[in-house]
Amino acid sequence: MAEKLFVLSGYLKSHDIKQQEVADVLNKTLTTANRKIRGKIPFTVKEIQLLHDQLDVPILIFFES
Repeated sequence: MAEKLFVLSGYLKSHDIKQQEVADVLNKTLTTANRKIRGKIPFTVKEIQLLHDQLDVPILIFFES
């Protein structure tokens, strides 16, 4: 799982998407968003869809390693 989220972290950085933006979209704290991005807490399907819809994060990012 952590390897998959390395892809997500890299995507966010390369597209200048801040963790605070992720937190805002998910309506979570910055700490919770950070823990999700680092793989400590899993993303829900709804959260993945929100990130795709609002920040244009490709859904496949969550499934790549």
